[in-house]
Amino acid sequence: MTDGRFPGGSRSSLKLPFSDWRRFPNTLAISDLLTLWHHDVSYLDHSGKPLPLRMRSSHASFRSLAKKAAPSMTAPQMLTELKRLKAVRVDARGQIHVRQRSLQIYNDKRHRVIHTLTSLHGFINTLRHNLNAGSDNSKQLFQRVAWNSDFDATQVPKLKIWVGRYGQALLESADGWMLKNSKKSGRNSKKSVSLTGVSIGVYLSVGSH
Repeated sequence: MTDGRFPGGSRSSLKLPFSDWRRFPNTLAISDLLTLWHHDVSYLDHSGKPLPLRMRSSHASFRSLAKKAAPSMTAPQMLTELKRLKAVRVDARGQIHVRQRSLQIYNDKRHRVIHTLTSLHGFINTLRHNLNAGSDNSKQLFQRVAWNSDFDATQVPKLKIWVGRYGQALLESADGWMLKNSKKSGRNSKKSVSLTGVSIGVYLSVGSH
């Protein structure tokens, strides 16, 4: 799961070729790793908190976690990227500690571009799908908006806190539910299972409508 706000900057900062942003440093793979680390019982302690991991171990290791979350990236590559994003820390004994539940992608220019374009792509896909589905509710994807055209602008900071709290809780719950029904959980190991990509998003829009 990624977490952040819409990036500032000029429009030119979003001019990244489609072929580049689709394959650039696996933002989604990194998010998958953080999700697994917080949900997979193999990487949790008795209280349900993420375990500190060694790169190699006969039990749960960072290498096994990275291989499960992102087989296209090596464990050292994944660790380097996570350290650069300050999502993990390595202590004096070489144990790797996770520092974030979700990826703060807006601390990094290229990741925020990838995230923004991916989010726009997903939202447009939902709108297009529902438009083509017409009035058939059984075929429409979930899409709802809470709308208020006379909102007290001074209350926006409080609304941001409310959305951050409850939106984060919703997304973390969705992350866990989707993980249990994904290939990475080990349940969908049969070749006959059909796999697809899904995403759930929460956003706050402020300004004239």
